[in-house]
Amino acid sequence: MPGATFLEGDDVELCTIETEDAEFITEAINDPAVRVPLGVAEPRNRTHHEEWIEEEVAGGDDRFDLLVVADGEPLGVLGTPWLDERHGHAYLSAWLAADAHGQGYGADATSTFVDYLFDERRMESLRAHAYDMNEKSNALLSSVGFEHVGTVPKAAFVDGEQQAQHVYAVTKDQWRAQR
Repeated sequence: MPGATFLEGDDVELCTIETEDAEFITEAINDPAVRVPLGVAEPRNRTHHEEWIEEEVAGGDDRFDLLVVADGEPLGVLGTPWLDERHGHAYLSAWLAADAHGQGYGADATSTFVDYLFDERRMESLRAHAYDMNEKSNALLSSVGFEHVGTVPKAAFVDGEQQAQHVYAVTKDQWRAQR
């Protein structure tokens, strides 16, 4: 069961991640439709995710992670694996379970979280990455207002071949001008 609602979008809630969410996270992240586009090559069990929740999510000072929820059901995870308060810059990361793809949840969650990072955490710019073969993430980042600022060739070995990694960014001023 999802934790407390921290942020509300139009169709999603962004909730605290609780140890009980490890089961959902384990099932979803091991699904090839989710793990391959993310570049996850190793199986990850429930213990791995329980430890991640306890050590990184609950105790991380330079990161911030939330569970994406719609109609009381967990859909994915959205967060900042790296956030620099001093410089006002954060790296955005997200994934949704395969059955939540293509329904607008990713755009709603991302926009809600970006508003929060700019409005309440004083971020000045945000960055996100997506592998070349991850067409859904590349399209989502562009559709919500991130600008493609570069490509790292052969950035990772994913699903049997080298993949380029696209880099996206948006500044607070750019984000505000689009809204």
